[in-house]
Amino acid sequence: MDEQGKIISSCDIDTNLALQIWTRGKTPRLSIFNKNKNSRKLIHIAWVEKRDRTLSINGKKPGENFNYTVGDFETAIQKILAEYAARTNFKTKYFKVVIDLEKALNHPEPAGSKSDLAMMTEEKRSSLWVADCSNGDKNSGEFRPFFPLNEAEAALFREGRMKISSITARGTEALIKTGITADLKKVNPERWHNTVRVTAAAMLLGFTYCGSDGTQMADSLWTAGEKPKNINPNVTPMKIPEKKLHLNDPGLARLGFKLTAFIRHFYILNKIKITYVDDSEKGLQEAGYERQRRIDFNTGTLGDVPYRTTFYENHDKGMTAFGCNPRMQTARHRGDMVILIPTEVYKSALKLNTMSENEDDFFTITRLLWARQFASWYVNLKPYVKGFAGLL
Repeated sequence: MDEQGKIISSCDIDTNLALQIWTRGKTPRLSIFNKNKNSRKLIHIAWVEKRDRTLSINGKKPGENFNYTVGDFETAIQKILAEYAARTNFKTKYFKVVIDLEKALNHPEPAGSKSDLAMMTEEKRSSLWVADCSNGDKNSGEFRPFFPLNEAEAALFREGRMKISSITARGTEALIKTGITADLKKVNPERWHNTVRVTAAAMLLGFTYCGSDGTQMADSLWTAGEKPKNINPNVTPMKIPEKKLHLNDPGLARLGFKLTAFIRHFYILNKIKITYVDDSEKGLQEAGYERQRRIDFNTGTLGDVPYRTTFYENHDKGMTAFGCNPRMQTARHRGDMVILIPTEVYKSALKLNTMSENEDDFFTITRLLWARQFASWYVNLKPYVKGFAGLL
């Protein structure tokens, strides 16, 4: 395999199986090595995200098989990824992605008028910061957090700290220079530090982008700044441009928006419950919920197919429910998806997701679901990379 790439790290599972990390300088691959047959199979590391996935390999004897689950491999995966990170230029790439991702995450959305605030698109409302110069003077204003703060975070916003004094100083660099992003990481690293670190590691290693295929983006992050192979000796190849990350980049958008949704709704995620049932309408009505209204969601919002979502309320319990019925077959779950949330918490989320009086159920339901999806993805991946991602 030397001509194509090389094995960087390896860990024996038992006398029959070894797991290895193989690379040729780009996104690494997981090598499943069958010792009995002296054969290996290269797959994306995202394969290990499903802990209940099973693996069966042939033994030396006819009809002999050995069965494993991905959950059995967690310690081995931690070991070989940590060794890979230490023996390659991974960390150089990794810290650059961390910095770029933090900049993309903290890009303030400019608002030069009251109408800008009132008419913010879904893409703009995905930002965590607003450079608010809506007082009539574009050269003055303040950076406003577009996310809820706990007491420790709120104490960081002392008077005058977030002031904007020039139209040329209301971008990402100006926000970072205030020191607020560094201080937020200190007072709540799980919200502001660890999430970015795990996400950056996942992006480079070839894990899914929170359920979406990110291999093309991952490869571009590895090859940025390099010169392509020179196939014409008379032409000097140009370096591949460095990839700058933006939340609206097609390769990053879905992951980036889920990350910002997670950060925005960080403090209420434990109050949101998601279940799957055969018939959401029947089940919710039997549980005392009254049907209110319906909204249709296009493909790519709540899932990989269109959904018809029905609103329900249980006034006695103070609960709101959303029965999400897939209009086509989806591989992600069986039956209907049901989202349960305390009514007061949902009303608060509606207000958090707007800079005006125009509350948006469509946007809020989508972001709450994305936040929960990111939380599950994050918790699942964190053990794999915690040994070398610099988590706090």
